[in-house]
Amino acid sequence: MTGHDEFDETVRAEIAGILSRKYTTVRHGGHDIDKDEFRRERTFWPDMTFHGVALSRPAGRDATISLTFTPVYEPENTYGFRIDMPKAVVVWSKRVGIRDPLEHPAMFAAELIWYMVTYIGAIEIADSASDESGIRWINDGSEIFEALPGAEDHEH
Repeated sequence: MTGHDEFDETVRAEIAGILSRKYTTVRHGGHDIDKDEFRRERTFWPDMTFHGVALSRPAGRDATISLTFTPVYEPENTYGFRIDMPKAVVVWSKRVGIRDPLEHPAMFAAELIWYMVTYIGAIEIADSASDESGIRWINDGSEIFEALPGAEDHEH
């Protein structure tokens, strides 16, 4: 692997690491289920079970990272989130400006996860259609780091 191939794989591995590691927290939740969360390790997003982070290069297309996950309260559904890597690099570079994602793959991976989390919160994932393998893809990957769906409905 060279150049962007190596970068894409590094970002994929960083995302997988962030989503699979266990973390400690000082958080004291407001509900019985998480009031003593600070006493134990937790996953990045306890409400989601992440299944995998894959890197692909479909024929004639740029690199795509795909994440699959199941909400713990919807165990019958598997959802997917796609990242168009070349577009994500360009858009993030324009928005952040002071950091080159190619030189900061761990930071870039964390930003991709942040965007995915906010994107999931901005849409009705249950409205996503299943593909032939049963994965309900919530995006096509091209919208990475764009305004979130429904953003125009909110004043800031």
